[in-house]
Amino acid sequence: MEEAWKTALTRAIREVFENLCFMMPAPRATVPPEPKSLSRVVLAVDIHGAGQGSLHLILPEAMVAPIAASMLGDDEPLSLAEQYDAACELANIVCGNVLPLVAGERAVFDLSPPRVIATMDPGLDVGSDARVAVLLDEGLVCASLHLRLAERQGAA
Repeated sequence: MEEAWKTALTRAIREVFENLCFMMPAPRATVPPEPKSLSRVVLAVDIHGAGQGSLHLILPEAMVAPIAASMLGDDEPLSLAEQYDAACELANIVCGNVLPLVAGERAVFDLSPPRVIATMDPGLDVGSDARVAVLLDEGLVCASLHLRLAERQGAA
C-alpha cells in the first residue's frame, strides 16, 4: 500500500503543478539535498469522511509568489495574502486529486480549509502513510499523506 500511495501522491503533485502552475518536473533522477537555511512553507489540509487524516504540502517559500501568479494569471504583484491563498488552494487541489487514487472513486471526503503552518514541525511526518519529494525546475516540493480509511474501497 505504501508504494502505491507514494506513486499516487507523486502523480497528483506532478499533474497539479504542471497543469495549474506550469511548473515541470526537473529532468534529474535524484533529489539533491537542500540547504537547512532554506525557508519552507508548510500547508495542511485535514481530511474527514470516508477516512480521517491530513495532507501536508511543503515547498520553498520562494515558490509561493510564482505559484500564485501562474494560478491567477496575473502579471501584477499580488498581496502576500493572495499568494498564500493560492498556495493553500494548490494544497487543496493536490489533496482532492490524490484521494480518489488511494481510496477509490466512490469514497466521499470532506476537506477542511487549507491552512499555512508557519514553521516546520519536527514531528510533521510521524505516522505518515506516504511521503514523497518531487523535484521541479523551480524547487523541491515535498508532501506527506496520513490517512486511515473507514473502509478499504479498492485502493490504488
